[in-house]
Amino acid sequence: MKDLQFDTAQLLQAAAMAGINPAEIPADKNPWTWKDGRAKSWQMAFRTINAATAQQAEVTHGPAISLALQAALDGHTPWTDDLRSELSIKRPDQHQAMTKAAVDDAIRGLEDARAAEAARRAKSTPSPEQLKELAKRSRDVARHVQHNLHELAKA
Repeated sequence: MKDLQFDTAQLLQAAAMAGINPAEIPADKNPWTWKDGRAKSWQMAFRTINAATAQQAEVTHGPAISLALQAALDGHTPWTDDLRSELSIKRPDQHQAMTKAAVDDAIRGLEDARAAEAARRAKSTPSPEQLKELAKRSRDVARHVQHNLHELAKA
């Protein structure tokens, strides 16, 4: 696997955001390899600066995931609540991206269903011209009935 490269300026910026003195961080460490209690806050700060590199770092340097989770990620086994929980803990950015994708898919599905319903209704709703014709016929029938009733009343 190719070594993941971090931008030093971004590492310094994230350390400052996390309130960590850069002089206390070994030069060969990054937020995912530094074994210090403050590493999580450094990771969170770095994630706000460069989410793509943070995602790669979580995969490269993050905690190992279970074989079951890897199988679900690869599409070999179904997702369970336990696997979703593991993903949210061990690969939070990936979990967030997958959740967003699922929500976006659901929204697209609702939009598609709404469009299909609108098309169905449009197909079954008379056009303005048809409504005018129906109203004219209705008036004609009413006049005819009224005329017939008037004729019956005379007789």
